[in-house]
Amino acid sequence: MSQEIPVDVLILGGGIQGVTLMRELMPEYSVVLVDDEFGDAESLHFHGYFSSGWNAANPLAAEIYRCAAQRWHKELATSGVNSRITDFHAALTPDFLSTVEDNWARAAIPFEEVELPEIFDPDNLPSNRRFRFPDDLIFDGAAAYRSVSEPLRKQIYRGRLASFQLGGAGIEQVTLDMDGRSCELKPELVISACGAGNAEVIRHLGVAEEQIQNAQLVRPLHMLLARGPNIPPVSALLIDLVVMYHPLEDGEGLWILTLNPEVPKFKAGVVDMCIPPEIENDLLCASFERLSSAMVAFEAWAQGCQWSVYAGWKTDAPGPDGDLLVGLDYPTPYQLDDYGVKNFLAVWPNHWGLAANVADDAGNWVRSKLKSRHPQPGADSGLSPGSGVGHPIENKWQSDKLNWLCWEDFARKVGYHH
Repeated sequence: MSQEIPVDVLILGGGIQGVTLMRELMPEYSVVLVDDEFGDAESLHFHGYFSSGWNAANPLAAEIYRCAAQRWHKELATSGVNSRITDFHAALTPDFLSTVEDNWARAAIPFEEVELPEIFDPDNLPSNRRFRFPDDLIFDGAAAYRSVSEPLRKQIYRGRLASFQLGGAGIEQVTLDMDGRSCELKPELVISACGAGNAEVIRHLGVAEEQIQNAQLVRPLHMLLARGPNIPPVSALLIDLVVMYHPLEDGEGLWILTLNPEVPKFKAGVVDMCIPPEIENDLLCASFERLSSAMVAFEAWAQGCQWSVYAGWKTDAPGPDGDLLVGLDYPTPYQLDDYGVKNFLAVWPNHWGLAANVADDAGNWVRSKLKSRHPQPGADSGLSPGSGVGHPIENKWQSDKLNWLCWEDFARKVGYHH
């Protein structure tokens, strides 16, 4: 296609960050969002938990999380999405508390020191104190993603970046591959919100390979899944094991169990998100060890469940000094970088729930650069109808491709022996 399509802002990436940014900019600006697999975003790997900031080591980061949590409570209430499927409890070690507890008062984070739900025996865990955090969110991530993206889908197109044409220290033209058809866009500004795909976008800028390697890190995120009618409606952090509850149909419930390893296995640079990480059975067995030590009558309960596992990638951006944002040691728990290109910005939120904060900052960047110059591209522009229309969106842990096994078969498969 030879026609150049002018637009104020091109957004690359259709996950929660991309669509939240799109909502921030429209209708003030003309915006086109391009994603190669809309509805298959990294955002949908999300287990549905967002902290109110109690786990942040930096008091300013804790306050950002608290404000973001309040914002999402209001957003989800307006959209009819339940933001408190359950309460969230946590058993926290003295070492961890020494780094975060002082921030709770400084950032006005509500908490109560209460016992864990009775299905757990905290005395079988390492030394800990127990809390409930009433402003934490536990919600259906796909439902929230649908509520944000639904009004925007006509401006969401299926495609992928083919190349940038650079000149004068900026991007002058963008070539997109849209299902085998070449499309030329002439955006005033380009924002990359591709999560782990940002590194590949940055490579098209022609920056040094070292910068690409240092731009981001990804780590495997294992979700151990248990479902059945006997799943307790309880969500908690048990030292290092996150337990998330979601209701299912026909009276069943689901637990998503995610272990936070002491030393995550990070990969740097470009990662093909279509290739999932290998399942690490040792990590699954460690998850079972933690749960079995904390849970009363674990073995009998486990036999009444069906079991599966899902593994995907979780993106973490290094902060300005190169240390991981995941530790929440920086005052700002997200990263924006232009890589010296005057009309380009790449964004990395530390967490799904920070998408609106990042959109605010990126929106301010857009407004500092540009007043709208172009109308929203219409049907006569040459762009095909938005591929976001009618596209199904579901959480990865809801996929019908998951293989569910009884307890004995699953334990044997992963090599777990209680």
